[in-house]
Amino acid sequence: MAVETFLLRTMSDTVETDIQRVHVIANEILPRYGFAPLSFEQLRKVADGPFDLFLIPLIFAKEYEKDRNLPFNEAKRVEIRRQALEIAQSHGYDVTPPEFIDGIEKSLKESKEAGLRNILMTTGGRRYKHQAMEKAGIGGYFDEIVDRDETYYAKEQGLYYLYRKHKPAQMRLILLTGTASYLRAGNNAHGCKVGDSYLEVIPIAFSTEHSYNDEQTLIAAQPRGLIHGYDELLPTLKGLSPLA
Repeated sequence: MAVETFLLRTMSDTVETDIQRVHVIANEILPRYGFAPLSFEQLRKVADGPFDLFLIPLIFAKEYEKDRNLPFNEAKRVEIRRQALEIAQSHGYDVTPPEFIDGIEKSLKESKEAGLRNILMTTGGRRYKHQAMEKAGIGGYFDEIVDRDETYYAKEQGLYYLYRKHKPAQMRLILLTGTASYLRAGNNAHGCKVGDSYLEVIPIAFSTEHSYNDEQTLIAAQPRGLIHGYDELLPTLKGLSPLA
């Protein structure tokens, strides 16, 4: 039985160099709520995307310590999200995309030639990200983009979306990411069955200076493989046996 194989890359840390911008925005927001700024090393222990996924719980937990009867405040979430967007705009991040990671075009070309279907996952908007990739000349290497309209900011949902959309008898999804929450999502989604069809997810940690999380945090999320550069990707995949 033929197995369709998809290579899914997360936008923020396997395609773009986004983590430095996250550091800037986080350290402008956190002092407003009584937090000391985070060092880069501290940030990479807790960073996640989008900002709601680590800034909002962090801030709410501090306020909850003061008042154990405090309910979750949706207005607070909206407030923090608004501030993050305003800070991004003040630095021009909304109109100037991050740099692309060196070697991304070569890696995309090699994976396509190897018979893998390149998929991009992002919690950002499709139009903005696609325009940036087209301008850089790499948009044509991706077969499709899964963005926040499909994930609803839930990473497992993005994986299930691909599975439901393509409806193969068996799908092998290689998830390349530098974010621990994506690795955990891949492990959670692995083994999903609908009728006789089966989803196999192989989470691969991408540990570089651009990763959202440091190597220790990535390893704790239990990836199937760990690489430090694009040149290690295809050899690592060849050495992995299919998951049971």
